[in-house]
Order: sequence, then structure tokens, then C-alpha cells
Amino acid sequence: MSAAAEHLHALALRLRDLPLAESPGALTYSPCPKEPVSGDGRRDGDHFRSQPLTSGSIAEARTAMDAGEVTAVELTERALDVASRHAADNVLLDVLADTARAEAARADRSSVRGPLHGIPVTVKNNLDVAGLATTCGSPAFANRMATTDAAVVETLREAGAVMLGTTNLHEMAFGSTSVNPFTGAVANPRAPGRVAGGSSGGSAAAVALGIGFASLGTDAAGSIRMPASCCGVVGFKPTHGTVPVRGLVPTSMSHVDHIGPLTTSVADARLLFDVLAGPGPSHDAELTGVIVGLPEAYFWTGLDREVEAVCRAAVERLVAAGARTTPVACDIDELMPLLAVAMFAEAHVLHGPLIAANPDHYSPALRDRLVAGGTVLGQDYVRALRARQIVVDRIGAALQGVDVLAVPTMPVPPVWIADVDTDPRVALMARHTSPFNQSGHPVISLPAGTTPGGLPVGLQLVGHACEDRRLLALAEAGEATLAPGS
Repeated sequence: MSAAAEHLHALALRLRDLPLAESPGALTYSPCPKEPVSGDGRRDGDHFRSQPLTSGSIAEARTAMDAGEVTAVELTERALDVASRHAADNVLLDVLADTARAEAARADRSSVRGPLHGIPVTVKNNLDVAGLATTCGSPAFANRMATTDAAVVETLREAGAVMLGTTNLHEMAFGSTSVNPFTGAVANPRAPGRVAGGSSGGSAAAVALGIGFASLGTDAAGSIRMPASCCGVVGFKPTHGTVPVRGLVPTSMSHVDHIGPLTTSVADARLLFDVLAGPGPSHDAELTGVIVGLPEAYFWTGLDREVEAVCRAAVERLVAAGARTTPVACDIDELMPLLAVAMFAEAHVLHGPLIAANPDHYSPALRDRLVAGGTVLGQDYVRALRARQIVVDRIGAALQGVDVLAVPTMPVPPVWIADVDTDPRVALMARHTSPFNQSGHPVISLPAGTTPGGLPVGLQLVGHACEDRRLLALAEAGEATLAPGS
């Protein structure tokens, strides 16, 4: 038995000892009952501040275009120039220079102006873009040519966006570092030599560099929010079911997969969400009287001291702006590791036949974990689903009586790329993000500040299911308090 299989077996034995008989379990849980809406280098220490195009704001870029101060072609050329200068940083897998220029030229000629008219964007390479290979950063999918766009890519195009290309990612979107043995390690533009986070590392790096104004990432265990934290940008995971996932290559089962934006601001994240999910009611961006729950037992213990200091200071700034904090219970420490039994069993169903046909198309570490998923017994899979339901229920209970939860996005700072195979902190990177993929609640990661050495740190705000716009409004108010100089 491999080490990976032995690890899953040990977790299964722990599951057998838990009193789970009264928990129903859920194979396809979604907290939102309604149908999803479809759209048919300046340097400061070790921290590189972003130099996005214009201000990095979509709204300001649109205003400048409407005033005739800049064209979509000019914005696109600038973005392509940045991409060219950072070609060695493994940020993009596909650069659609010619088609992007053509799309931008059409935007400049068009009188029809959607919400993303002429705005250059990128998407993660596990989302189908017609005419390109959706490789997921793996030779296993090298010949997986997309004949149609993913639903979200269709929607971006309909909104007027200019597609610059597809971004690099962790192998098969199955990891937290975006150090990919096949497509190269994504360089963190704000923390040289450190990981960009995963699995949407290329998307976060592209936004931080100014390769477009936004990027779509995917998130099955924190893959939007971890890169956002590592690269000092905003990353939003909507409520499960609000953004359609047609055309996304799943990580395992669709109940944990989410698609969402990475941007330089909450306002832009809100705009992208409105485009992807359809318009909805607006909310006031006001913190006065807002109750912020702090789930200390799981999310605020065992933190890197510098990360904790940054995040505690960020919470204090929310309080200074009118919010009130209260401790809440969220006892999931024993349960969360056990959910790997179900996750790898599900992933094995997808990847097992591909591994059997071409084992060398997977890195040894990922291959061993996926193969180990085939050793999970049916009874232990059901126990893991029941444990998952308890996690979902406890997160829901923690949100009762509060407006949002506030937790560090990651308990550790971005680790060194050179140390990803040996640094034990890599295993902790998704500790604070993955619970909310199980529960499906909306979560946004905001830049909270930097460590004394200049490493970006993120703070997550967790909202109530299907109250995405309320969460975004509170996040926008929080963003104003966390901005440097505020």
C-alpha cells in the first residue's frame, strides 16, 4: 500500500470511530435553491506594488474610453506588452494576441457597449475557450480541444470583454502553490521567489501585474482566495450555484467547484459578479452596526505570528469603522481532514482511467494521491459525506446572529517556490479556505496588509448563502478601511 493510500486508510479508520449515524450526508449540496443564472515595478522591500493599467479600475477605464481618452486597442496593446515582458514568469499558457487585437478593434468601432466593453481580461486554463486546448496545466489533457466556450466565457464576450488569453495553474487545479512540473511555476509578482498560490496562481499574478483588468479563476478548496492572498489582490468565491460551471473541467465532483473573479478592487469583483450571475439588488457599503463573527477555535489558532498580527490589525480597523466583533463557535477541527476520504474517492472516478492509460502524464505526487482514492471503501465514502454535512451545519450555525465571519485567508504567508516539496506549511495553505467550498457560502479575500518583510496577507469575509451582494457591499466598506493610508 502506498503512503498516500495508507494516509487515506488512517483517515477512514478515524471516520469509523465518529458518531455519524444521525447525519444524513449530501452528495450534491448547494446552499442556494434557485437555478443558476446563465448569460446563454515599483518595489518596497520584498513587496512589488502592482502597476495596473490606468488605475486598474474597470469603471475608470470605461469612463476614459467613453471620453475618448483611451481606446480598447490601446488598453489591449498595453496588456499584451506587460504579458510579453513577463513571459518568463509562467503567468499565461495561451496568449491570444491577434484575436485580442481584433476584438478590441471591433469594440472601438461598435456603438453597443456592454458592462465590460473593450476591457481586456484573462481566464484560467481549466475553463473552455473555443479553439484552444483546455489542458488544466497537464499533458493528460493536451488534446482536449474546446469546441465551444464555457458558459462564463460566453458571458464575458457578450458583455464586451476582450479575451487576452488563458492563465497557468497548479497541475489539474489540484494544489495550492501553482508550482507546476509541466508548465512551470507561476512567479509571484509581489513576493519574488514565493509561490503565487493555487490553483488559480496565473490569474492572480495576471491581475497583480496588469495583464488585463480581471481574470476568472476557479475554486474547489480555496483556489481563488489563496492566490488572491499571496498576490495581494481581491478574490471572490460566490455562493455555490449562482455562477454556472458548464465548460469547467471539474476537480472531482461539481459540489465543491466555484467560478469567480480576481480583480484589483471589490467594485470590479462586484461588476464581474453582476455580469456572470445576472444583475441583483444593491446594498449600502456601510460597516456601522455590522456584526463580525470571529470563529477563534479553528480559524484563529496556530497562525503564523506575522500573519496573525496583520489580520488582527485588519479586524481592528473594521471595528474602528463601526463594526462590532463577537466570538462564534465553529468546531470543525477534527472533521475537516477526514473529508479528504470523499474528495480523493471522487477525484479517482474522474482521473483513474486517464492515469491507467498514461501514468506519466501525471506528476508522481498527484498520481499517488489520485490512485489512492480508488482504495476508499463505499462505507467510508458515505461516512465522509456525513462528516461533510456536519461541517456544513456548523458553518451555518456560526453565521447565525452575525453579518459576516472574518478569518485569515491563509494561516501562513506564501512559501518559497524552492521549498514546496519540503515545507510543511504548504499543507496548511487551504486550511481556512476549503471549509467554505464544502458549505458553499460566498467568501471574499481582501488584501489585509503585508508582513514586516513585505509578504501579502489576505483576510476573508464569509457571508450568508445567496447574500453575495450584501457580502460584496460589506467587503467594499472593509476594503476602504484596509487601504494604505486610510
